[in-house]
Amino acid sequence: MLTPEEAEMLVDRRLPLQHAFDSENLVRDLLELGKRIRSDVHLHEISAEQGAFAEQITMPRWMQSKLKVMGIEKLYEHQGEAIQNIRQGRNVVICTKTASGKSLAYNIPIMEQLVADSDACALYLAPFKALVEDQYAHLQKWADPADEQANNFSVNGFSRFTVNGRQISAGILHGQRNVPELMRKDQASSLVFSEGRYWLTNVHYLHLILQGASSQTGKGPQLLRFLKNIRYVVIDELHQYSGLLGSKVSMILRRLRMLCERLGNKEVQFIACSATIANPKYLVEELTGKRGIKGFHEVSNAQTPMKKKDILMWNPGLSDDERKKRATVSDLYEILRTVYRGGRWPRIIIFSSSRGQAQLLSREVNMIVRTYLHECEELVTDERQELFLPYHAYLTQEVKEKTIQKLEQGEILGVVTTSALEVGIDVKCLDVCILLGYPGSQASFWQQAGRVGRSRDGVVIMMVQEEPLQQYFARHPKEFFELQPESAAINTMNPKLIKEHLVYAAHEQGGIVINAMNYVRSSALRKVVIEDNDQWQNVDGKLIYHGESPRYQPLFTMGDTYMVVTKNGWNEDILFQGVDGRSLIRDYHVDAVFLGSDNRTFYKVKWVNNKQRKVVVEPVRADYHTRGIVRDSIEIHDITNSLVTSDDETKANIGNIIVKRSTFGYKKVYNHGSMPPETVQLTNTYPVSFQTEAFWVMWDQEGKNATRGLLKELQEHELVTFEDLFEGSLHAVEHALASAIPAIVRCSMADFQHTSFYSGSALFGMPGMFFYDSQAGGGSGIVEVVAEKFGVLLEKAQQIISSCGCSDGCPSCIQLFHCEKQNEPLHKAGGLVLLDYLKVKFNVKSKES
Repeated sequence: MLTPEEAEMLVDRRLPLQHAFDSENLVRDLLELGKRIRSDVHLHEISAEQGAFAEQITMPRWMQSKLKVMGIEKLYEHQGEAIQNIRQGRNVVICTKTASGKSLAYNIPIMEQLVADSDACALYLAPFKALVEDQYAHLQKWADPADEQANNFSVNGFSRFTVNGRQISAGILHGQRNVPELMRKDQASSLVFSEGRYWLTNVHYLHLILQGASSQTGKGPQLLRFLKNIRYVVIDELHQYSGLLGSKVSMILRRLRMLCERLGNKEVQFIACSATIANPKYLVEELTGKRGIKGFHEVSNAQTPMKKKDILMWNPGLSDDERKKRATVSDLYEILRTVYRGGRWPRIIIFSSSRGQAQLLSREVNMIVRTYLHECEELVTDERQELFLPYHAYLTQEVKEKTIQKLEQGEILGVVTTSALEVGIDVKCLDVCILLGYPGSQASFWQQAGRVGRSRDGVVIMMVQEEPLQQYFARHPKEFFELQPESAAINTMNPKLIKEHLVYAAHEQGGIVINAMNYVRSSALRKVVIEDNDQWQNVDGKLIYHGESPRYQPLFTMGDTYMVVTKNGWNEDILFQGVDGRSLIRDYHVDAVFLGSDNRTFYKVKWVNNKQRKVVVEPVRADYHTRGIVRDSIEIHDITNSLVTSDDETKANIGNIIVKRSTFGYKKVYNHGSMPPETVQLTNTYPVSFQTEAFWVMWDQEGKNATRGLLKELQEHELVTFEDLFEGSLHAVEHALASAIPAIVRCSMADFQHTSFYSGSALFGMPGMFFYDSQAGGGSGIVEVVAEKFGVLLEKAQQIISSCGCSDGCPSCIQLFHCEKQNEPLHKAGGLVLLDYLKVKFNVKSKES
């Protein structure tokens, strides 16, 4: 006799597996589908390649045995090159394609060292917790067979095991803010600190770990034990450390080096792994401060066995009434029906642009595919069995792990995800990758496309959205596939960051920083010390700190994060965690209705407990979900500095602004499209406000009149109102300047925000544009550099626009992928007129003159 629960556990929910995947037939069927529904489809083929294997890599016998157990008979050339250089003591950066065996290339020499030297330690750093978990799981494969282990021990997040008979302890260190006690992965942290020799953590938590170095009690001595014995520091997903995050991580790695060398450990080797970017060697040398004699050896151009991959750029055609393009999801459903036709059972990953979209699309895809399979009598499944599941950052770790497990065991056909699965989390069973839109960079595109075609041929479909940049790519597909990867840039001369982290370094080293000029450029260091001469004393090259002990700030001030919970008697069940303030007011405001991770249950928000940072919800029967209507307003808080212009027609200031983000209302979106969306206005919402640093330019009435005269000829020629022409021209200038900022300021687009308007309340109804720090509170130093280099930026913006041969503006000059106004209005010719005007006002001399 079995209980219903026991019977449920015994049900075999595995779906049919496809032992051979015929990608050619699928591509042919998809191309025929494209013709039938009049979609524009471009096929780009990547041929299969044979791997180049390394010759004569000397390996200890036990290592050869380990690799054989893992199913590895030979190593690739690039792996051999990396191993040999690491063994010889060089810093190495491995920049190769996804699934090219980067982790094996560094773990072989690391394990050799940990086995040979019982004190040696290694540190693994990743940008995300999920990647740390994944690498920790792979580390278990190095353990000797269970019957050979006498003292093995494992607890959640910590393992003690033997490799070649030598004991190695490895464990995860995670920050635990807003994670309930019962769900913590860090309960074994005391074991990791006390005996761990292989630490795995993320850069955000390493920053906080280092503050314990000066403590004589608690975990301080254990941290020093580890730092004295570090031999290797692995920096995974190097390409993620661009812009402000990379600049901050560069300071953390310098603090780590300072501590190690202060403890007499001068033999630390750095090993970095990166997806394809234009400048991996430059980036990692800036990041670690190791340029020069002890620079990095770059391993690239890996020739690994690669399966054939077909990439389809799919542009939906016109709807039946020939008036507008079909919705992307309409074509998606047709594609899925084609994919699962005629006994095909590939496993699919679908990348969406947002967490909310991933949730809802997962439900819709389930319904469409299940109905189709039932109609074709291909598969009769229990209605409760999900065929697709969502995967995104707000899901609990337990749910994410179960989802990947179900995918690998064949219990689901695929996942609908965000960029959370873009990083190198190892899922080998995927055959088809569908991207709902261009992800915004070449690095992201190839990372997402690289999720498929690992063990057999793969098919990638990028569904182009109706957005100017993506439509441009659809018209020029060859140009898209010939695009070079982006360069990553960081700023290690940022005085604000140096000032902040120099104080941290002093705290960690007992109040004295020795040989700081070995880690930070002397000119930047002198500037900081001179500005704060009451806190610093320079004695024989030693910087002695006399200020107060610092309060460690997180790398990014995300503000409070919330948990979404449902009550179950006295208990609470967690649906989502880590919800930030922006998502809170958009997706989880009072009366919001959203879909849970099970693809079935809708929940309604009853109340938001700001004190406990909880969103309390209850299940409801609903035929709709909601989308919050969010509005931002800018208010100038104060002016800290004004730039000198040639007259008073335009003014430029640096100061602090208050960005107020509030939920104006929400739209009821009916799940089956049977009714048009309804807009509901809200009156009882609480806005999210944050203060940040900004640089802004504004016109006064005289400047506005002068600009009217300059634009008069264009206005008469194009029969457009002055207001629309000015707004479109200013919008074009704003976009061109935003495109120029990352190159000049050395940051990423995500580090700053920008807006412009013809008539803004923040500027007393006058035209203007704002460039401001994305981080609450500011502090990145970006705004100051924008102001300082504004003349250079104007010149660069003019080059960006004028060098492009288009007539009305295109993604190569003034259209931006992330524009919240959908690149409307934009006026290229008017933008060039305004740039000439601003160059005069800011005394910029053209290079020709």
